[in-house]
Amino acid sequence: MKRPLVVIACALVVASTVADAAAVEPIATVGAPAQATLQAESMFTPVDVVSIYQRSNALSPDVGARAISAIENVRGAWALGRGASVGMARVSRNGATIQQAPDGFAYPMSTTALPPEAVGALMGRNVSGILAQGQVVMGATTANLRGAKAGDVVDVVAANGSVVSLTVGMVAPDAVVGGTELLMSTAEADHIGVTVDGRIVLWGFSSRAALDQAISGVGLDGRADTRVRRSWDPSDPDSTLGMAATKALLGEFAYRVNPGGIDITITGDWVAAHLPPDREPLNPDIGINARCNLAIRSDLQAALTEVNAAGLAGAIDVGNANTYGGCFYPRFNRLSGSLGFISRHAWAQALDTNTVSNAQGRVPQMNCDVVRILRKHNFAWGGNFLTPDGMHFEWVGQRRDLLQYPSTYCPNLPVAPGANGAPAQRPTAGNGLPPSRATLFADDGWANGE
Repeated sequence: MKRPLVVIACALVVASTVADAAAVEPIATVGAPAQATLQAESMFTPVDVVSIYQRSNALSPDVGARAISAIENVRGAWALGRGASVGMARVSRNGATIQQAPDGFAYPMSTTALPPEAVGALMGRNVSGILAQGQVVMGATTANLRGAKAGDVVDVVAANGSVVSLTVGMVAPDAVVGGTELLMSTAEADHIGVTVDGRIVLWGFSSRAALDQAISGVGLDGRADTRVRRSWDPSDPDSTLGMAATKALLGEFAYRVNPGGIDITITGDWVAAHLPPDREPLNPDIGINARCNLAIRSDLQAALTEVNAAGLAGAIDVGNANTYGGCFYPRFNRLSGSLGFISRHAWAQALDTNTVSNAQGRVPQMNCDVVRILRKHNFAWGGNFLTPDGMHFEWVGQRRDLLQYPSTYCPNLPVAPGANGAPAQRPTAGNGLPPSRATLFADDGWANGE
């Protein structure tokens, strides 16, 4: 399986062990978890927004300056933002523990940081008001996972290993906060060491076409190291799940970083509940043996069965997959101190194969018919990630072969209309917001292509 690369899409990712932090003393335990309360009903009209980010761990001054020039040309507004995976040690209510990681472990939490004035324009004044008070907003999915509600306190592990307590001022619908788990101001992000600006967000323009022309005019479209993501983009077949959605479908674990800062140890209860004891055969005709999350196993087996039936078994390098690929590899990419990334392979939700001919960062060589079959069986493909990763097939729990998106590599084939001329592509809008707007910050907390 590929070794981790220090790269990033959308933002710098911060994660940490609590080994060096002061032990959190459990006080009383709440008998039953509370139901999360959705308190951030939409109090604004959703606006068009563009997010621009790069492969590196920071937005370069050059790209930032070009983006500012483009948005000022159309008299819009802009703000710098950050994204992170922050280790969460404890959730408490009035001093009583709601959820606590084992000593030396933390739960990864995807986190987005923006100035309150930007949040007011993009998510509503009621949301920005919470951030202006120095509190954080928690997405509904992650609140439901732990029975959290407004007023609770989350203890997170800062970049220097200290524990910082943050008050949850609001639980908001996922679509309002763009799919992130924790939303905070950049001032609060400074306190926990999430200090690197990883994106620039643009809004307030009156014409999409005018902004597109301005972005093209400053040379931002088509850059290999930069992605311009628009809230009105069509659904991308190779987009991936946010961390909150991944936890809801594949389980939430606590982790600690092992010496050396790469491999991590995951709590045994999650491993026992969600993984087979060891690598296992996935298909009798395509001899891949892999240790994959039990929730994705049937989809992966069905995909390999169809690959074999289509006469494409030779397109998969089984020996390579069994030696260097597979699903489960719990790892952490340390940058400095307690900063780093957690890989999606820690959830055993992605299969790597053909790693030599599809090395990360190179032009993908994967057979496109194989790619489309895997998409049909609920997998996204890494060949179109910002850092191309042609070896990587990642489970997303949703069929992806019907989405007509202009993919750089292996685009989906045109599909016939449905019954009575109905569109073949399923609508994916949620909560009244365009799909891309509702998930604009869902990738915060992930390593690009990992």
